[in-house]
Amino acid sequence: MCIRDRLSPYTQDNGQNEGPWRLSDALGLPEWFDIKGTIRGRYEGFDEQFRGAAGGEEHIFVTRSLVEMTVKDRFLSATAELEDSRVYSGISNARLNTGIVNNVELLQGYVAGEFTDAFEPEDSLRVQLGRHTMDIGSRRLVARNRFRNTINAFTGVNAQWESKSGAKARAFYTYPVQRLPRGAAALDDGDIRFDEERTNVRFWGGHGAFPDVAGGMDAEVYLFGLDESDGTGLSTRDRNLKTLGTRWLKPRTAGELYWELESVFQFGDSPRSAAATFDHEAWFHHLTFGYAFTGDTKSRVEALFDYVSGDNNPNDQESNRFDTLFGARRFEFGPTGILGAFARSNLVSPGLRFVTKPASDWEVMLTHRFHYLASDRDAWTTAGVQDTTGNSGSYIGTLSEFRVRHDIAPKSLRLEFGAAYYAAGSFVEAASGAGSVSDTLYGYTQLNFTF
Repeated sequence: MCIRDRLSPYTQDNGQNEGPWRLSDALGLPEWFDIKGTIRGRYEGFDEQFRGAAGGEEHIFVTRSLVEMTVKDRFLSATAELEDSRVYSGISNARLNTGIVNNVELLQGYVAGEFTDAFEPEDSLRVQLGRHTMDIGSRRLVARNRFRNTINAFTGVNAQWESKSGAKARAFYTYPVQRLPRGAAALDDGDIRFDEERTNVRFWGGHGAFPDVAGGMDAEVYLFGLDESDGTGLSTRDRNLKTLGTRWLKPRTAGELYWELESVFQFGDSPRSAAATFDHEAWFHHLTFGYAFTGDTKSRVEALFDYVSGDNNPNDQESNRFDTLFGARRFEFGPTGILGAFARSNLVSPGLRFVTKPASDWEVMLTHRFHYLASDRDAWTTAGVQDTTGNSGSYIGTLSEFRVRHDIAPKSLRLEFGAAYYAAGSFVEAASGAGSVSDTLYGYTQLNFTF
């Protein structure tokens, strides 16, 4: 299969392209060379800051530009992808970080080999070597970030195998890329410093996916390892974690119930403070149960539930707060960006979601979730609010989200806008140190061009 077929899905009809506009075709590039990318701009802001110590109203405009180039022959390919993520106006240095800014960076740079009949007839094997991004399984633990303005990357080897029947296996050994520069002043000035990998931070693992295991269910099983230690010029959190998980799901089909269950056990060593590292045991469970309606609107309704362990006792010799590693959270806990009110850490969260497509180029989503502390003695981590006595209770509050997507030009130009409202709960009102934490109204508008 040529690169044009693999990377730019066109529909051919009497020799005419009916698919989206792509730069490679406009330039008349040969089949062994491809160039593609995206340009996105987003304005976002909120009226009141739920992080009590960080001030009030905030508005920013961010851009993210990605350009990927690939050359390929029959078996081998080389890919380079450049990222330029910038912020314009509004954000305070207290909030500016490398999750928002990464100017002129090599996001991916790798060589890959693709082979068939590697271990059995009609299987496929792809091996990457170099800097690359990863989406694994549900994306809750390892993800190529979509909403966030910068993207996780890893340098190392990544092997992916798929059988004729659709079973998949992946093994990788990598060094997570450290985004630079780190200081808010340097980020605000637009300083360019190329990201680095350090051998004292290692991320490795294996993942298997098996379709139609029983009764139409798909199954996944995985093990990830993260090993950190301080090195010259780099201070780490000194985590030494193993994350063992499984995921079972019945894929969504119109006119039927569908569901997803993911359970994870995490163990190893994790720091509770700069001076102490304790045994780590933590858990995470996710459940989605939904129904997909028949009809042109492709509507669906879902019940959601997440349990993510927190530290049970701040005075014992064990850490129980779950670590989400390199996962994404926007698709489950609302917009991130400058909001990011909830994370996969010390949380119990039931909720409901409704999604519909009133027209082929429009999608509307409504989500409402309740949020509680899994341990009332641990922190609401994204706000930095904690009552170690547990006397303030566990109810953090609710987050309601409304999102609309409109494909102005399908697969080329998408307009998206949305709003989220956080209503503070009794824990926030009672916890010492909550200060001016209050209800928050957030909104954003973004335009994404794919070429």
